Amino acid sequence: MLSPSDLIRRHTLRALFLLVGILVLTACPPAFSGGLPGPGLWPRVTAGGLLACALLLPAPKKAEKADRARKREAFILLASGLLWTALLVPAGWAAATLLAGFIACRGAGCSLKECVLLPVLLCLLLEVGVVHLLEWPLPEGLLPTLLPGN
Repeated sequence: MLSPSDLIRRHTLRALFLLVGILVLTACPPAFSGGLPGPGLWPRVTAGGLLACALLLPAPKKAEKADRARKREAFILLASGLLWTALLVPAGWAAATLLAGFIACRGAGCSLKECVLLPVLLCLLLEVGVVHLLEWPLPEGLLPTLLPGN
């Protein structure tokens, strides 16, 4: 059985996600200007993600994880973010995203199938959303420059 403080903490997190998501939606500029994605697209996507997190936040099943396990997961998440940042230019965005996403998922306790599927979906979303829709180039890494003919 969860204590009342655990339930309050869970509902506070849900309310915070909802509040920040609504604030971002109301404060961002128009998403599309002249038929093209504008500066308001990214804040709207982020706000939608926050609202989805608020609605999909799972109810706690048993006692919260031990403090040591929570610290380990936070360290792995931080390390995977730093790894992504370090590999972004030398390895390219796709390789860095796949590796860092895999490590973050494994550290969070996801199954092997989820650890492969989630980074691949993230790469596909980045490719479609950033490279094709917004037409912003992402770092391709040093490998294309080392190949003959480039």
